Amino acid sequence: MINKIEICKNYFAMHKEMFLETQFNKKVDLNTKIYNYKKQYNIDILGVEPLFEVFIGIGMDKEFIGQIVCKYAKKNKNLECVRIGYDYKIKN
Repeated sequence: MINKIEICKNYFAMHKEMFLETQFNKKVDLNTKIYNYKKQYNIDILGVEPLFEVFIGIGMDKEFIGQIVCKYAKKNKNLECVRIGYDYKIKN
C-alpha cells in the first residue's frame, strides 16, 4: 500500500503537469485524472490563494500532509500580478 507522503508527491506531480500544460484538451484530461485520484485517496484541498493545504483522510481522521503556495511575478504597469508557478511543500 502507498503511504500518505507518496500519495501527496504523486498529486503534486500531476498538479505541476497540469499547470505546465498549454493544450486545452490535455488539460481537461489531466484535470479528470486528478479528480479521480483525489477521490480514490480522499484528498482534500483547503484554503484560499496563495496558500492551499493538502489533507488526506475522511472525517476526524484527516491528516495534514502538505502545502501548495502560489508564486507571483512582480506587478506590471497595470498593477496586475501574474501567477508564475507553485511551490510544493510536504510536512516533515
